[in-house]
Amino acid sequence: MKAYVFGLLYMESWEWYEKYHPETAKLISLHGGKYLASGVKPDMKEGEIQPSAYVLLEFPDLESAEKWYEDPQYQPLIDLRKSGGRSEIFVIPGGTET
Repeated sequence: MKAYVFGLLYMESWEWYEKYHPETAKLISLHGGKYLASGVKPDMKEGEIQPSAYVLLEFPDLESAEKWYEDPQYQPLIDLRKSGGRSEIFVIPGGTET
C-alpha cells in the first residue's frame, strides 16, 4: 500500500532552500519516492494561518516513507529547513479505513 508525506511550511526566510531541495530530492528518489505536488501559498479553505508552501510526496509503502524521513543523511537537511521557519510534516498510509 502506498504512503504519502504531506508538508505545510510556514517560512520567514528561504535562504536554506537552494541547498535543501536538490539534496532532499535525491534522497526521496533513493527511497522510491516522488513529488506529486509542491508550490507556494496553497488555496487555503479552512484554518487559521496561511502556509507559505506545501509538498506532497508519494512512496511505494509506509516503510519507504519512514526510512526516507529517518535517513541519517536527511537529518541535517531537516535542521536546515527549520532554520527558515517551521513546518508540519505528516506521514500518511495510503488506502481507506471505514
